[in-house]
Amino acid sequence: MVMPALLDPVDFTTLIGDKAFDSDALLDTLAEHGVKTVIPPKRNRTLPRTFDRDIYRERHRIENFFCKIKEFRAITTRYDKTASRFAAGIYLIAEIIAAR
Repeated sequence: MVMPALLDPVDFTTLIGDKAFDSDALLDTLAEHGVKTVIPPKRNRTLPRTFDRDIYRERHRIENFFCKIKEFRAITTRYDKTASRFAAGIYLIAEIIAAR
């Protein structure tokens, strides 16, 4: 499985995903790495699982934020050459969105 190779260099404690990530192999691998998963179960799952609905609702807010960021052409096309200037652009756009 490719998942362990992808998890080794990344350090995170929680994975919030949609139903497409609901597989026993993925959930077991993440549990071995000590990662908390917030993934709703698929309808066809034989053994239903529970998940934190409050945290999962925050995922929708994050997706909406990324959709709003894409309205700004400079960020969408990544005109900034350095990471610090790109981050500054993200912060500026976040302030503009919050002020709306």
